Amino acid sequence: MTDFSHIPAQHEAIDQRLTEWARWVKVTPRMMPQQPMFRFAKSNARQWEIDPPIHIEINTLAAHEVEKAVASLPEKHRTATRWFYVFPYVQVHIVRRELGLPTPALCQMIEDSRDMLKNVLRVNS
Repeated sequence: MTDFSHIPAQHEAIDQRLTEWARWVKVTPRMMPQQPMFRFAKSNARQWEIDPPIHIEINTLAAHEVEKAVASLPEKHRTATRWFYVFPYVQVHIVRRELGLPTPALCQMIEDSRDMLKNVLRVNS
């Protein structure tokens, strides 16, 4: 059985950069637009003051550099990398069918993509 969540030790540094890149790239859709009558409504619970949201800083220059590197990958490697980091909710069999690969080959393609990006971005582990 192939384990997609296993990250080899030599890929830990590039995996961190790709994870940060994925946070920068993802667009979170809004489920419904807010109704105009509730736009300026105040909550009685004051939840945001009690439990403020945690803000994660993203280095946008580094993320843009990773985006350019990912865009320069060969098509199948680029698709596999974007699926693994940006669209993990898409089922594996759909990606396998689109790329025409068995599961072990897809896993190997993701590892090869990390190696290519590691060389392009000059990331040392």
